[in-house]
Amino acid sequence: MTELKAPSLQSLLESERGSTDSLQLDFEFEDLDDVEFAIPPTDVLPTLETVLSEFEADSDVASELGVPVPRATPTPSIGEDCGVRADGRGGGGSGSIMRYTLLHGISAQLASAAERVNAGAASSCAVGAYIAVGTSHGHILNFDVTQTLRWAHQDKHSQGAVSTMAFNADATRLLAGFARGLVTMIDTQSGDVLRELFDVITPNTGVLHVKWTSRSSLALCADAGGSVWSLSFTRKLGIRGCSSRCLFSGARGEVCAVEPLIMDVQGRHELDQYCIVALATLSKYFIVTVRPRLRVIKYHALQGPPDCLPLLAWHLVLIQAADTSRSVDPVIVVGRGNQLFFHQLFVANGRITLLYLRHVQLHSSLLSAHWLGPKCVASLDTSEILHLVDVRSSRELECMDMANAGLVYGSAQFKGLATGGNVSPAFALAGTNACYNSVVSRGTQLYVLGARSLHIIGVRTWSERISYLVKNHRWQEACQLAVDGYVASTDRPRKRAQAKERIIMLFKEYIANSARAPDYCLGAIVNCLITIGELDLLWTQLWERLHSNNTELFLQHISEHIEQEHISSVNPVISQALVDYWLQHSPAKLEQLILKLDWMCLDLNQVLKAVKRHQLYRAQLYLNACALNDYTAALTELLLILTPDQTDLGNCLLVYVSSCLAGRRFPSGDIPVEQVHQVKHDVLRCLTSQHSADSPPDELPYPYLRSLLKFDTRETLNVISLAFQEREFSNELGYSHRKRIIYLLLEIMTPENATWAEIGCLLNFIAQQISTQCLPRDKQLLERVLSYLAQEEIANESARQHSERESAWHELLSSNCLVDISSDEEQLELAQRASCYYVVEYLLEKLQRYDNMLDCYIHNPARHETMFAYMERHVASKERGIYEQLLCHLGQLLEINAAETTRLIALHYPDKIEELLNLLSCQKPLLFRLLQCLNGRHTKLQPMQLELLLELSCQLETADAVLDFLVDSKGYRLDKAIEIVERHELKRAVIYLYEQQESYAKAFDLSMQLLRTADKDAAAAQEAEQIAKLLARSARTLPEQQLERCWFSFLQYILPQQELQSITKSMLHEASQHIDLHNLVQLIMNTHNVTSSFGDIKDLLMSMLISSRQETESLRQAADNLCQQLHEEFAQKRRVARRGLWVTSMRCILCRQRLYDQTQVIILGACGHAFHQRCLDDNTTPLKHCPRCAVVLALEQNDDDAVQPMQCLPCPSQHLLLNGSSNCQELGTLQLKAPPRRFC
Repeated sequence: MTELKAPSLQSLLESERGSTDSLQLDFEFEDLDDVEFAIPPTDVLPTLETVLSEFEADSDVASELGVPVPRATPTPSIGEDCGVRADGRGGGGSGSIMRYTLLHGISAQLASAAERVNAGAASSCAVGAYIAVGTSHGHILNFDVTQTLRWAHQDKHSQGAVSTMAFNADATRLLAGFARGLVTMIDTQSGDVLRELFDVITPNTGVLHVKWTSRSSLALCADAGGSVWSLSFTRKLGIRGCSSRCLFSGARGEVCAVEPLIMDVQGRHELDQYCIVALATLSKYFIVTVRPRLRVIKYHALQGPPDCLPLLAWHLVLIQAADTSRSVDPVIVVGRGNQLFFHQLFVANGRITLLYLRHVQLHSSLLSAHWLGPKCVASLDTSEILHLVDVRSSRELECMDMANAGLVYGSAQFKGLATGGNVSPAFALAGTNACYNSVVSRGTQLYVLGARSLHIIGVRTWSERISYLVKNHRWQEACQLAVDGYVASTDRPRKRAQAKERIIMLFKEYIANSARAPDYCLGAIVNCLITIGELDLLWTQLWERLHSNNTELFLQHISEHIEQEHISSVNPVISQALVDYWLQHSPAKLEQLILKLDWMCLDLNQVLKAVKRHQLYRAQLYLNACALNDYTAALTELLLILTPDQTDLGNCLLVYVSSCLAGRRFPSGDIPVEQVHQVKHDVLRCLTSQHSADSPPDELPYPYLRSLLKFDTRETLNVISLAFQEREFSNELGYSHRKRIIYLLLEIMTPENATWAEIGCLLNFIAQQISTQCLPRDKQLLERVLSYLAQEEIANESARQHSERESAWHELLSSNCLVDISSDEEQLELAQRASCYYVVEYLLEKLQRYDNMLDCYIHNPARHETMFAYMERHVASKERGIYEQLLCHLGQLLEINAAETTRLIALHYPDKIEELLNLLSCQKPLLFRLLQCLNGRHTKLQPMQLELLLELSCQLETADAVLDFLVDSKGYRLDKAIEIVERHELKRAVIYLYEQQESYAKAFDLSMQLLRTADKDAAAAQEAEQIAKLLARSARTLPEQQLERCWFSFLQYILPQQELQSITKSMLHEASQHIDLHNLVQLIMNTHNVTSSFGDIKDLLMSMLISSRQETESLRQAADNLCQQLHEEFAQKRRVARRGLWVTSMRCILCRQRLYDQTQVIILGACGHAFHQRCLDDNTTPLKHCPRCAVVLALEQNDDDAVQPMQCLPCPSQHLLLNGSSNCQELGTLQLKAPPRRFC
């Protein structure tokens, strides 16, 4: 005896009880071998727990994808062409989330049972603490977690296949349902049959589902008739019993799916006191409580393809509400077709409520849907592809092809094959791909039953996924997954610590496996260590393992993280290597890195020499200020070498000075608070130094400030302006400093050393400072500034500089800084001579002189848009004189913006249009522009004005534009318009006008002239097509003979033309609709130089005959349709005329007298009330409502106020009853001897 083997299936079936008692028998172990039991040749069968948690089980997937993984014993995969597709896409890469395992021991036992004892193929399975598999011949095999066969049961009553099974909560009982209606309860420990229930469901139906509920003695059973039954198990005086009760009858809707809610919270949830079940039919799904009483909680309609079954699955999920509160509640996923709906079940105010959460739509119809943990749902589609969907993001994570698993379908049970097929066609169609009992889930495992095999699909944890990727040498994905997990655990310190430990372990695995290729996936490992903050491992272990030729890649990755500000300090050894590397490859990149790094990690001697040698000015300023705490040394050194063409250096120095004067550190950060005042003082003193340290004899005063001003005067003054806003310049001492700096600037910016543009910038700056009260009002300084502002002409002054001069002057005036210098009148005169119209506008407004206000706007291009807003705002003010100024400057306004000017005229001066047009009579372009804009605004113009616009258009516009004007405009006189366009020889416009005048003959003659004078083939063909369209439009107006004559003239010209052969056939087809066919054929035959063959003529004739036949058929069909419509309308009117009447009153509602037989009576069809005809005639006021109930009457009145019945009587309607009238039938009325009563 070498080893102890599991009992064979045959021995269990032949034992007395079919249980584990057979293990007590005395076996001859020498006669037992692996071939008999068909067990794989392994030393010890692996346990189920080992299979699910061991990573070596993943090697089968890796082998399919070509990843070399060493292994001792090959594990068969799901199939040769099976694949895992990540992120819902196919491809060569294997997914890391789902793990596939084939249970070899159970699969071998299923194959042995099918071959040795004729157990048949597997038909259903159930999973709990044990795994039970049912077969098509009524056998049940029960396995434990070691895949050892514990017992086997065989049905002795010929009840067909095992259609469904279920373990109870503690896995002590197994319920099994059979295809012919038997329900069996089995003890899972011994395999003994405890109950056999033959009559607990609808007779002559099979069992589709058996489910245990949250109550240990209550189970549910669904049959093939669509009914659901509750099975209550009892044991009284040692006698086991069962009572069956119909919860839902299949006559009201066939239930396809049953899913009880099993709560595992042990009384800690409010729903634990209820027994809740989800049911689904082909049209709806609903949630019911079975205990404490049967009640429907909620139901919803469920749409889907007719060949798809509904899917139900429960799971407890942690849900965060909008108010950040969290709760653990059951969530049900309901699916059908390619739709998945998620609903939360909870208790609110003592009532059970179902809340919709989200909706997921997949690409194909689904066979099953199961929760794999609280975050993922696994769904199997009709192509047998398993999709793993993340519930929170509704994103498909991975796919796995399960086509080769040999999935077992339960369609035979839904079609009722074992009971004679007594199911509805819809039920049978929907159950074509049923797999309720062959795809089951438990925890994070999905069990897929094949005909002779059992497969498990599990979801790996985050750590397991990393290990799987590492084992398959997919370091990039492993590192990215590790970083994502660490970042996602920000709010959970414990998980964050665990994630950090796993990343450190990943780093150690990388070190152990990357001896030959240390640079492989180096960037991902560097990112991991930087993310978790383990920089020591980065500087020591990783750096030390890199060879000399791999350090460059390491330094590149470190540089990327420095640029992204992930790290600000590096090891001194690495910093030296980093500086040397980038000095060789890119000094500019080195400068960026130095500005991002903490200076304390740098070798200052090395770095300072490098930045000076390679002119890295920003790095030099940064290191001198931060490392050496000297804010002026580098500034004085660089300012002396600054020239106007050194843009980078100049901008860098301006930013540096601005930062220092604002108390900010260059290039970022803040200067220490205790040093701010000293730094500002040192930098300002440096700039205002009269001479440099080593000044040459010819050096001009204030070299540092002069250098900045020479580089960019405007930006330097902006820097000084920002500095003036600091608190150091806000006291009396600060005012003196401001004044001193201003005088220094005036001393530097002299006409000998600066251009007028630079001096202008300075004076504008001074004016702004004075106007904002940043400088005291010095009369001498103001006079100097004003003398510049009021200059009549400045050489090379740009528009921007002129605008700045105006703005500075305006600010001085608005702040009353020039009151002591000159009066407003003098300022106005100076501004007019200097062409500063913005200043003139301000002064005119101040002096209330509005007559020349528009002149200021017109001469100032920057104020043109504001001008129209000004006119719009003051158009109603007489003192502004807007209209008078409009008359004076109408031409200029039209040239500036004709559309806005026209809008102003059309809105506010419509009665002045004629006057304004006369004013522009000598200026044709402006007159045309005004008329064109007025016409474009659809302003109503007189015919003479439209004809004037047409005349101007002919003179100033193209022929096409004139034609467009004639087409779009209405209101001109046709004879005058024809006269105008003929005078200008615009033939196309004349043709259009002739056509509008219905002078088609003249239009045709003129079109033929254009055709004869066309010089190109394409132009001639286009002209011919236009003539054909013209003749087609004239068919309703021209006499038949004249139309035929025109067509003959047209065809006689184009038929001989060789260049028009391409359109000849289409022209003949068009002509055949308007002229006689015999004459047309004769014309073709008699025309000389016609190159068309007899075949072309034959095609023409055949097409004409076909067209004629089609038209005849269309006319006949139209006549038939019209006759049918008339017949239906007549039948409807006849039904309305012959319908009965409903009379609700025996008395006239006007006179309250009885309705006698010989009296003409009018009955209201809307309400059934009636009155005498004479009472209506005597009533002076028209009757629009029923006097009794106020119903609106459908009456029409003619000129004599006689009441007439409507031509089309609505239903119900008013009817006129003429009792005893001889022409009552002609009038369509009925005779009544007495009004009938209404019978209820």
